[in-house]
Amino acid sequence: MKLLDTFREQVKSLGTVKRAWFTTFNLNIPFFETHVLPALLDIDTPGSRLDFESIQLQMAGIEVAVFCDLRVMDADQLKRTAVPVYGLLPERMGNPTFSKQSLFHPKVILLEAQDGRMVLGTGSANLTVHGWARNEEAFAFRPVASREQYQQIQRFFGPLTAAAGPDHALPPDPRNLHGTDKTWSFVHSFEERSFLDHLLPKGAVEDLTVWSPYFAKDLAGLLTRIRARHGEALTFSLVPDRVSGKRVRTIWTEELSNLLANGVLSFHNPPSVRAKEIELTHAKIWLARGEHDARLAIGSWNCTTHGTASFDVRNVEAGMVFQIHPESEEIVGKKLSLNESHFSSLKEIEDEQPELLVPPPFELQVVFDWKDSRYRVTGKLTNRAVGDGYSLRLPCVAEQVDLLWSPRPNNQAWSLQPTFSNVTDDEQLLTNHSYELWHKGEPVYRGLIVQIHTENRRAQGYDSLMDLFNDLVDGFPATGGSRVRLREAFTKDGLAEDEEIPPADGAVAPSLTYFRMFQAFQKLRDRLVKASKEDLERHLFVYPSCLQETVLKVEAQVKESSSPVFQWFLLEELRSLSLIAEQRWDRRRARPCKWSSLKSNITVSLPANISGNRSYMKQLKELCRDD
Repeated sequence: MKLLDTFREQVKSLGTVKRAWFTTFNLNIPFFETHVLPALLDIDTPGSRLDFESIQLQMAGIEVAVFCDLRVMDADQLKRTAVPVYGLLPERMGNPTFSKQSLFHPKVILLEAQDGRMVLGTGSANLTVHGWARNEEAFAFRPVASREQYQQIQRFFGPLTAAAGPDHALPPDPRNLHGTDKTWSFVHSFEERSFLDHLLPKGAVEDLTVWSPYFAKDLAGLLTRIRARHGEALTFSLVPDRVSGKRVRTIWTEELSNLLANGVLSFHNPPSVRAKEIELTHAKIWLARGEHDARLAIGSWNCTTHGTASFDVRNVEAGMVFQIHPESEEIVGKKLSLNESHFSSLKEIEDEQPELLVPPPFELQVVFDWKDSRYRVTGKLTNRAVGDGYSLRLPCVAEQVDLLWSPRPNNQAWSLQPTFSNVTDDEQLLTNHSYELWHKGEPVYRGLIVQIHTENRRAQGYDSLMDLFNDLVDGFPATGGSRVRLREAFTKDGLAEDEEIPPADGAVAPSLTYFRMFQAFQKLRDRLVKASKEDLERHLFVYPSCLQETVLKVEAQVKESSSPVFQWFLLEELRSLSLIAEQRWDRRRARPCKWSSLKSNITVSLPANISGNRSYMKQLKELCRDD
């Protein structure tokens, strides 16, 4: 995958990356997680669930975000990390040139290093296997070199991050402009000037060469409009991707025939033979050439009315425009001799249109905060007549959550009333990343949950209390020992790939004794007392041997044990840990749901002949601790 290798080189050129933003039309999440994220982190391709959890941990210091068109965001895809994916609809971005027919279509990569250096990448490749491995694509990367380039990037990502939330906003000023090429421009649909206005200064361009897999149905009409705006002397050389090597994706018309006959339009092969393994030439390249000037554009612009992002209704498109020498090498090959048989029927064109899901009739974002263990649901409605009767089904929440709208509009829109749902047991969210939208008792839509503060996401734990105690007694750190396993949710989704390792022949697992119990609890107490304020929450909620995991395993052991004395000691030792947490964790009152997971409500009564014998209990505890 040549593009993947190039991407990896850009990452290495920056050193430590702090931000990686991606935009795409459609998204293959398994491909992105399996290939692009490892390249970003400079690690091997993952082969197991545990590898993906390692990726999740290593992403903690990088702000990764993916933006795609909401109508092609398939929430049923396999998703093995918590990387946030934001589905966007152009018509809801407040730009009058965007309509229901507009696509969110840019393919942009923004990388930022810890020291502020930035690299921008634009082109034609979606975040899919086809885009990065099977198609012929065009993609370019450039270091950001000027304040003007940085501001162009800001104006593009501003509307996107407004949908994602203020935490994603770019800083107002660039921190480290390290590039040397200040001549390129980042051109996109949020700029005042259109793409063609950037590319074709009126009267300065004589020939326009375009690589595009898709063309306007009325191609002659589009080219005539371009000539009327940018010069009647303009001629067009088009390099199409032909279906099965024959058919161009546009309709034959008399007007198109006239343009061909008059020499205004010509079709060409690429300058070199396409490799046999290439399935589609998906590159979008525009070369505008005049006597004294030439400009090359590499981006997402198809040769369609919406795809040029230059007329009344536009897609969201983006790419880079470069100043080049007017005598630069041609990007066309042999001229094609085409007739009506080489063009598509209307049905053939319609059959190739992307299948778009029907989105909800309102804006909706479901966020799960791993730090607070609760959902936050926000939304906006512009047509009050269609907002009633909706509810959400959320992982880890037993009851469906009704969506209620504010009684009065603000700027002709009704906001969703503040909706929060606390979660006590968040384990299901480790593998279930989607919500269901219901309307009048029927599921109508599935969307992806945006997960934040994922550094608080606990994916590992222990099979039993004995395993946890053994790692503690053996001196393993809080981050995990030899007996750590992925939590049970991963074994229930049919995707667990790591086999259990059987003990060595002759090995005997130590039993859960009083001695090991007291020794392990003492180590846990020491950890909680000595933990820094910054690390305390991880000892309470995140590490494999955290207090939250200990509570779960103690309760399971109490239910299995037949000894009330042993049960009683387990719960007493656990309460000593909860007491330390109560004394140290100053956010427990603000987050009662999480606090409740650090205490056990199980009670055990001692036998009558022991319950009042404090001397016996004290001697037993001292004997076990001195053993």
